[in-house]
Amino acid sequence: MKYIHNNHPLPSGSSFTIGDERFGSNWLAKATPEMLTERGITIAPAPPPRPAESERFYYITKDGDNYVVTPKPLDMLKRMMTANTNRAAHSLLAGSDYMVVKQQEIGVGVLPQWTDYRTAVREESNRITAAVEAATDVAGLEAIKSNYPRNPDELAEEARREAEIEAAKLEND
Repeated sequence: MKYIHNNHPLPSGSSFTIGDERFGSNWLAKATPEMLTERGITIAPAPPPRPAESERFYYITKDGDNYVVTPKPLDMLKRMMTANTNRAAHSLLAGSDYMVVKQQEIGVGVLPQWTDYRTAVREESNRITAAVEAATDVAGLEAIKSNYPRNPDELAEEARREAEIEAAKLEND
């Protein structure tokens, strides 16, 4: 808490003087509301909470005790989101690129679940990019959420774990 006397903050955790009266370092912490009022000490209002807007989309600065929220330039945000989308798709596809190379080099087929996964990643990336391009304001960009698929290895591992859990339950019954 911040304490005020005659529009000046009082030091918290330090001794201080008002007129001829001296106060110890813990006096404010122990003082009752009546003791504070008798000496003209008030409790400063709590500062406003930090705005909920995302710093990803807005500049948030402080002007005195208030926050100022300013949208970032739309064209800059669009470039950033497009680049991030491209990086995400690249990262998701990189783990299975060797399968495509192997298919082209020696003719070993790519499993259909991996082909479907790679297609779904590209489609999601294209959907996000189109939504970013179509957005006319920052709120439109904020509304865009990604929904990339999980790769077949992750899905298989999850199914394996669930089967183990189910088997353990049956074994314990």
